[in-house]
Parts: sequence; C-alpha cells; structure tokens
Amino acid sequence: MKTSNVQRPTSNAQRKAHARRLVLVLVLVLVLGSGSSQAEDPANLHNASQPLVDGVPQVAVVRLRALLATDLPPADRSAATAKLGEALVAAGEPEGALKVLDEPSVRDLAGTKFFRAQALAALARWDEALTFYQQSAADPRTPFHSEAVFGQAEAFRALGRTDEALAILRTLERDPRWQIRARLQMVELLLQKRDEEGARRIVQSIAPATMAEKMERRFWRGRIEAGKNRAGAIDLYESILKNPSGATHSVLLASLFAIAQTHLRARTPEAGDNFIEDFIERYPADPDLSAIFAKLDQLYAAERKPARHELIRWSSDPAQPRRAFAQWYLARSYARADRREDAREFFARLRAGRPALPALAEGLLEFAQFELQDGRVEEAVAILEEARALEPQPALLSLNEKLLGSSENTAGKYDVAAQTFRRLAQSNSPVAKEALFNATLGWLQAGDAAQAE
Repeated sequence: MKTSNVQRPTSNAQRKAHARRLVLVLVLVLVLGSGSSQAEDPANLHNASQPLVDGVPQVAVVRLRALLATDLPPADRSAATAKLGEALVAAGEPEGALKVLDEPSVRDLAGTKFFRAQALAALARWDEALTFYQQSAADPRTPFHSEAVFGQAEAFRALGRTDEALAILRTLERDPRWQIRARLQMVELLLQKRDEEGARRIVQSIAPATMAEKMERRFWRGRIEAGKNRAGAIDLYESILKNPSGATHSVLLASLFAIAQTHLRARTPEAGDNFIEDFIERYPADPDLSAIFAKLDQLYAAERKPARHELIRWSSDPAQPRRAFAQWYLARSYARADRREDAREFFARLRAGRPALPALAEGLLEFAQFELQDGRVEEAVAILEEARALEPQPALLSLNEKLLGSSENTAGKYDVAAQTFRRLAQSNSPVAKEALFNATLGWLQAGDAAQAE
C-alpha cells in the first residue's frame, strides 16, 4: 500500500486517463487563463513550474516545454529540463520522463537520480529503480534524501527482499517526518512474514497525525485481527467504508477487497458483495473499476444463486465505464449459467458501445473465445482485432495475438495468420519461440516458402 510520494507502478489505463485529464486541464487553462500572461506565456522557470506545486503537473509539462522552446541560457535550460522530467513523473508519463532525464545537461544534477528512480518504479523496473534510489540516498546534496531512502525500501519490498526493506525502514523511524509512514509500511512487511505479534506491536506504537494515517492504521488493525477475530476485522473494514472521509483511495480499495476476501473465506459471499455493489454505485468511474468488478464477479461465482439485479441495472445505465464492465460481467455470469444467448447479447452490447479502455480488451477476448466455442471463427477474428486496437497490457496482448493467429489459421487465412504470429514472435512474449514456429508453418501452408525461411 502506498504511504508516500514514492510511486508504485502505473498501469497503461491510468496513463491514458492522465492524458484525458490533461486535455480537460488544458481547455480550462485556455478558457480561464485567457487574460493571464502567466498562463499564456510562461516567461520564466518559476511561472512555468508553479502548476507542479499547485498539483496540476500536466499544465507544468506544457509550460515547461514552451519555455524550453525559447532561447535560454545553458544553466536555465538545464534547470527547466530537470523540472520537466519531474513534472512528467508527476503527470504519470514515466517513459517521457526517462528520456528527458537522460539528457547530458541534467544527468548529474542532484535530483535527477531520484526522479529517474521514480519513473523506473512507476514502470515496475524495480532492479533499475533500486540502483538509482541508492545513488540518490547516498548523495548528501539531494533534497530528496529521505524520499530516496524510502524508495529503497519500496524497491526491496517489490523485489521480495523483505528483510532488507525492513532494515531500511527502521532507519527512518528516527526521522519525525517519516516515522509514521515507515512504521505503517513495516506492518505490511511483518504481516507478509506472518509475524502478527510484531505487526501488532508496531501498530500500537503509531500515533496518527492525520486522518489518512488514522484510517490506514485502522485497516492494518483489521488485517491483524482477521487471523483470530473475523467479526472484529470486518467491523474495522466496515467502519472505513461507511465513513471514508480522509481515507486514501488505496486504503479504501484495500478495505473493500479485504472485507470481500474475509467473506469468501467464511463462505458468506452474499454478505460481501453488498459492500462492492455500494462502492460501484457511488463511484461509477473509479480508475480501478476493472479490479473491483473482478472481485465482485468472484463473489457472485461463489454464490449458490447469484443475484444479477445490479449488473442488469448498470448495463443500461449511461455512466461509463460502469456500463461496459457491467455488460461484460453480466455476459460472463450468463455464460457460467450456460445461458448462451443471454451471454452473447451482453457481450455484443459490450462490443458495440465500449469506451476505449485497455482493460476491456479482456472482455472482448472472452467474447472471441465464446464465439469460437460455437464455431463462429470469422466473428471471433473480428472481435480479436478490435481487442488488439484497445492496446491492452503486454500479457493480455500476447494471449490475444496467439488466439488471433490460431483463429486466422482455422479460417484458412494462412498468410494473415503467419503475419500475426511473426508480430508476436518479434515481441517480448514468453511464447515468442512458439509463435515463430507457427509463423513458419503459416507461410508454408500459404505456399510462400521464401517467407518461411
């Protein structure tokens, strides 16, 4: 659970959401700031980077790029470039940040290593991130020393090096600014080591200074109680969800999933689904809606007579992306019940009106598999091509391409199948070698021996 400004991995969907928010922010800047020379003409580094301080890094990115397009002295250009890298990290554009921060003029600046680490962490490249966090923490000039130390702990945690992460966090217990965050993170790691008593002692030593810290401490108390007092744990989780004021989004989601998992273990899924349904009702566009619906579906699948009332209602609701996810999981629910025509109807609705979200590619992939079961190969191929266009995460894209190539081959489109398999073979997919073999077979079946060589 995130407890600091050290970033966790950012998904492709979240990065695209950042881009959409950027467009809205820029429209507001143009409309509301038309009379402001500061908004239209960022004349200096202070004005250009101020939006980063104000919490709108997307605007800072635009202003800093405009500033860098002017004729700046070398020292000012270096400072603006470094600040652009920082703004890109904050705006959820880690790939762009790495390109900027690798420029020779900023590579050796005090803060560059830290923000390179942040960008790498956002991309889940934890081995590389750890190296830069360590270099930043070892540099007494950096203003991000404590943040870099905490980043080391985050990297060790992500790499499964729990004891090293704990050792780093213990050094931060002496820092008043980081003591509480370090201890909250220690609780998580101790629970991973199944040291419930150690985690309990740490929780009892925490005196929260903010409502967010109070809520997170309550969540970890629930996790500790879950092993011995299931009802007590549910009460703690429930108190967070019913009165969420001050709780971070990560704590809310963790509480939601924890209460669902507790009911699954207790074989009372009907009691757990109410909390998730209520959450979806309140937050129809939550950025983690994909994971939330997946957990709800897990509860429905465990129920003897799953109710579909909420899914049916949401499937016709104008609110997106809730409607699309409801259509997908309603189709899945009907497929589980072997109500194939009902399932096909809602899969078709998903396909017809889905928003451009990478997470929904998985729903289209399920639809394609569903159609293949009924021998509708041409339809499955068209669906898989639409799923690819949503630019899903690499693992899902790899599965999609493999199924697409196989379907094209079944349809007798041997040359097209070979091209699909070749594309997969040239990726970093774990099935790249298999795809290369299939591409060769496809070219041979198409009668193109030259391509097969």
